Amino acid sequence: MEKDLYRECPKAVKMESLDKLIDDGEGDHTKLYQMIADDNAVDIVAMLDAKFTIQGYSHKLVRIAYKRYAGYPLDPQEQNYLCRFRKRLRQRLFA
Repeated sequence: MEKDLYRECPKAVKMESLDKLIDDGEGDHTKLYQMIADDNAVDIVAMLDAKFTIQGYSHKLVRIAYKRYAGYPLDPQEQNYLCRFRKRLRQRLFA
């Protein structure tokens, strides 16, 4: 007769049911599968952080950043503006 040695092993991974009810911290019970992170979910915190960061820059710089992101070429004045902005930023970082 063969013994089930997996159940006796202290290092064996214990399996949980995804239908198991867990306490969600607010006194309610939620099924475990509803707490699994979704890769396609919108990251609200990152979106708000990006929104507040963009609001701190000039409208002209945001347009230049969008053009760079979209792959459009910058005209010479935009390149000059971006270069001057980067120099000011470097001076602030190392000053």
